[in-house]
Amino acid sequence: MVNKILLILLLSVACASASPTPRHSSFKATLMRPASPIRLKDVYRRDMKRWAKFDTNSFSIPAINEDVSYTITVGLGTPVTNVSLIFDTGSSNLWVKSTAYNPLNSRTANYLGETFSIQYGSGNASGKEYTDVASLGCYKFTQEFGVSSNFSGFSSTVQGLVGFGPDDLSTNVTSTGEKVLTPVDNLYSTHQISSNVIGVWFQPITNGGIQETNGEITFGGHDSTKYYGKITYVPITTASPASEYWGIDIAEIAFGTTKVTSTIHGIVDTGTTLILLSSAATSSLYEQIPGAKVDNDTTLYIIPPAEVPKLKDITFNIGHRVFVLTPAQYTVPQNQVANIGGKVGTTYSWISSLGDNESGLAFILGQKFLENFYSVYDTTHKRVGLARAVKATCKKRQGRARF
Repeated sequence: MVNKILLILLLSVACASASPTPRHSSFKATLMRPASPIRLKDVYRRDMKRWAKFDTNSFSIPAINEDVSYTITVGLGTPVTNVSLIFDTGSSNLWVKSTAYNPLNSRTANYLGETFSIQYGSGNASGKEYTDVASLGCYKFTQEFGVSSNFSGFSSTVQGLVGFGPDDLSTNVTSTGEKVLTPVDNLYSTHQISSNVIGVWFQPITNGGIQETNGEITFGGHDSTKYYGKITYVPITTASPASEYWGIDIAEIAFGTTKVTSTIHGIVDTGTTLILLSSAATSSLYEQIPGAKVDNDTTLYIIPPAEVPKLKDITFNIGHRVFVLTPAQYTVPQNQVANIGGKVGTTYSWISSLGDNESGLAFILGQKFLENFYSVYDTTHKRVGLARAVKATCKKRQGRARF
């Protein structure tokens, strides 16, 4: 797997010596972007491989984020082995490389007599299924997961994957085909968190570099200091295949005052980097920007220099509320273009084409959308929440204790 992009976020979980918080609470962890640039073309290819997995008739096998990912530190076993796992809301299974965790070294490991197998965009993972004690910070629970002796498509620094999507996605991954509970399911069922909810806050790079500690995940609730106003909740869409994931409906997308889509269905996904729209929506959008075209080197759209000052806000009508992306938010900052393989002085757009599928998956709102909005993934009420995110420059809001 190619080096991870500036967008990769590392979730570092620390327990220290503090006592666990009382039951019916939530807890938080910070996110960091490790340094390692990648070309824009590779970002698009990675996102399209992920889309290719969504665009199949079998949605019981999750699409796995290959390069651009969150990673979260999870403790496994007794004594504890800390492993770095991809944090993915587009899948719902946990598996770890056998090189990172050995069940023979844990006195609480239990082999279930099952195997698991997961296919994803450019590789796979397979092995044996176990249960063991797992931990996130000071919180412990029993977790079922796979130990993979055969895997491909992952960076050597990534030791596995933990999914936080709807738990129905976990079926048919193991040899018995049963549903496997996610860590949040287990925390909720053991009354260690009050809601089966994840709140996600992460930010764009602000200094032109390729590393910043600028994000947070809240388990069991959401952090009201990380967004403005109220959270707008929308139910999971009924349109398939988006309904299998954190899928929602968008009533309208507009460029300035010009409508470019009517109601469409798609997903909100932390594991996708770009903002991807159906080919029809993409064409309709870029018809509003004379001369905009796909760049062969990056596979992203280029905005002609004369049109950059004329760019307008792009609005997304979700749940009767308008979410706005300014031109600065949907174009690649100039101080980052060279880092990701673009041509300095060229204006690239984070919005690209998903393909021709219009039925049930006409958009993916990935990281370049979510960097501007706080997102909530609520299994209890089968809904997704969005609110305008507080920026990382608000130092007082960042100074809250973790856990």
